[in-house]
Amino acid sequence: MKLSEFVLGLLTVGMLTGGVIKAHADTPAEGDVKRALRLAPQGVKIDDYFEKGDISNNSAKIVDTGRGEKQAVQLTDGGQNELGILWTSDLAKMNLRQDQTASMWLYTGNSWNSGDGMAFVMQNDERGIQASALDQRNGTAIPATGETLGVWGYDVNNQYSAEQLAKAGIQKSWALEFDTFLNRNLPTEEKDGDSKNSDRWKEFFLKQENFATQFDLDKHINGKHIASGYPGDASAYQVFRRNFKWDVNWTSWEPGPFGVNHPVHHTTTHTSSYPYAVLKHDGLILTKGSMSPLSSGYWQHVTLVWDASASEMKYTFGDKDPKTGAAQAGTSSTVRIDKCKLGLKDSDTNQRIRWGFTGSTGANTESNLVVFEQVPSLVSVAATAQLTDMTRNKSVNTTDSVVHAGDRLRLTYDLKYISGRESWKDVQAKLQLPSNVRFTSAKVVYSNGYSQTLQVPNNSLAKLADKLSQELSADKLSATILLDGIAVAGPTAETAVSATNSSFTGINAIAQTSLTGFKVIQTDDDKMQLRLTGPNSSADGTSGASDLTKPQDVEITGNVSHTKGDPQKDQILTIQPVLNGIEQPTQVFDSTASKGDFTYKLAADRILSGRENTLKLYVTDSEGRSTNDVLYTVTLAAGFRELAVSPKASFNHGNPVELKGAAMTLPPDNNWQVTVNDTKQIGDQWELTAKATSFISKLNQPLPAYLAYVTKNGTSDLQQGMVTVLTHRKTTANPEVVNVANAWQQGQGLLLKVGSDAVQGSYYSEITWVLRDVPKSD
Repeated sequence: MKLSEFVLGLLTVGMLTGGVIKAHADTPAEGDVKRALRLAPQGVKIDDYFEKGDISNNSAKIVDTGRGEKQAVQLTDGGQNELGILWTSDLAKMNLRQDQTASMWLYTGNSWNSGDGMAFVMQNDERGIQASALDQRNGTAIPATGETLGVWGYDVNNQYSAEQLAKAGIQKSWALEFDTFLNRNLPTEEKDGDSKNSDRWKEFFLKQENFATQFDLDKHINGKHIASGYPGDASAYQVFRRNFKWDVNWTSWEPGPFGVNHPVHHTTTHTSSYPYAVLKHDGLILTKGSMSPLSSGYWQHVTLVWDASASEMKYTFGDKDPKTGAAQAGTSSTVRIDKCKLGLKDSDTNQRIRWGFTGSTGANTESNLVVFEQVPSLVSVAATAQLTDMTRNKSVNTTDSVVHAGDRLRLTYDLKYISGRESWKDVQAKLQLPSNVRFTSAKVVYSNGYSQTLQVPNNSLAKLADKLSQELSADKLSATILLDGIAVAGPTAETAVSATNSSFTGINAIAQTSLTGFKVIQTDDDKMQLRLTGPNSSADGTSGASDLTKPQDVEITGNVSHTKGDPQKDQILTIQPVLNGIEQPTQVFDSTASKGDFTYKLAADRILSGRENTLKLYVTDSEGRSTNDVLYTVTLAAGFRELAVSPKASFNHGNPVELKGAAMTLPPDNNWQVTVNDTKQIGDQWELTAKATSFISKLNQPLPAYLAYVTKNGTSDLQQGMVTVLTHRKTTANPEVVNVANAWQQGQGLLLKVGSDAVQGSYYSEITWVLRDVPKSD
């Protein structure tokens, strides 16, 4: 951090990861940067993650290294008074709800008097990528350099309180500084009779506007260091005052004897106070001793580990040997980060925060560069597979697991998005399915509730779709692929099914999962058979159909029989219905009493209008056996729902109430019609909302009034936006007519609120009504 003298040239001999630095003369700018980039350690390509800070004269850029393209962030290149800022893009923000790790190499110049350094910053500043520390002199606000590192408040005027300094820093931020210049530029305390020191204070005081170099006047700091804090919070700063005296000598000419003026010498003593700010250095690490210090000409390694549950950041400096890259102990510090100071609450669902690097120079200069080894995971995903015997309600998870031929099986693949900066994109499911299973349906269900029907696979190597229709991300954390099928007997009484392995390949991540083998057995040749028996059934009893013009219950009859044996042994049977791919409540019946006959009622509120509804039925017994499937299709003609409203309706028109200079509430006249006519399906829910324009006369004179919708829960102003007039919870008949206006009770419903300064006249407002479906609450 610094403003100091300029060094013209450097001669450096040393070693860097990957090779030996041969003695050569470097210019402050080009030579040092070229050498550092040529010998940079291996990193990852980062150009897709970051964007340049939107500030004036930003020196930051993404550059190539000797290891590859776009692998380094270059914040400064050795020039004076530079400021470089690079932020992650919106998509690359860090999620503080998840554990994160960042591993990187830093280069901060190659001289003992380099300046000023760089900082790793997490920020939630409203300015986004325009965020920086600000120099607020002369009523302006421009990005600040020097000891601020581009993130801390600017103390150049030495007149700020801690609160004022905080306002000049990056707001709602936490910074980890790598400070390469010791900012302790302050004269010593004045002593009585020390005229020389008094002169130094005088000169310093008169030139104080040019100095901002006291941040490191901390007794614990004696050199280059690493520390953290909150640049936009007053707690990060301590403001002190240094009192001193200095003399001003001056001469006046005063009358003397005989009217001759003569010089008279005077001395005036001034008492002044010099304010200055010192940073509080949390989690301090001094880069001294046997560890290679900052600005040594070496790339230094740093690892940051965020513990989401504890809200703690652990940072370790020098945990890799700068010469060889080998792991070493390094020096660590752990600080708890108060997310409230970042503008976040523990209750916030979204805790993603922008992060990046800032770096600056003053009169002293250096090259500030960063190479990343690991950033918080680009995409971290996982996949698991599970086979379940639905007939017997047990998992099939070992090679000794047994399923019976005819058992209903469900194969489930769970895809999980764990964390990352990008969504898991263009995921292709390539499934190796187990043999001896005849699959009857396939779909994928996402964690946001959206489902996608897939083509039923007809072989053991299934490509279910070109790609899943939705990406997985922090908003959609999972997808579940469900395949239902029936166990099929093999050529012998017991058939071994081999284990399988499936993959899920996206453009930026791949996940694989295995399914254990199992056994399929056929133990009983006496099978149950299900047939439909109603008048709308096919000759073989495997299918049926009904066409409806309006919603109504549909009764479906059937019979369960045995290929051999006595049905008396199967007294209790269970109907297993699946409507449009969704399992419905089961129904139990006594086969002995009914001789295997049953009636299943499909409720009207389950039947969707304007489409075919496919009902699949099968029956299970108490021994876990299952019948064949039968299909029944119900087609319901499309209905309609429409809103009828009066084209013109009024308040205070037929029998007007005289205005008396007081606020009034007027009920609607009896010419209001708001009616919903519904011939869609039973069980639907809908919502009616409305908004209104302001009242004006034909001469565009406004009326101090508004349309209010009043319920027992309060009053809403239709002129402020859409207001819910009615939420119809459930359609109970078909057709159904709902007269909304008739439901308005005394003092409730649509009312006109008129102000006390209203003037008699005719005024107009336009109401916009919106009728829409809403999801069923059940």
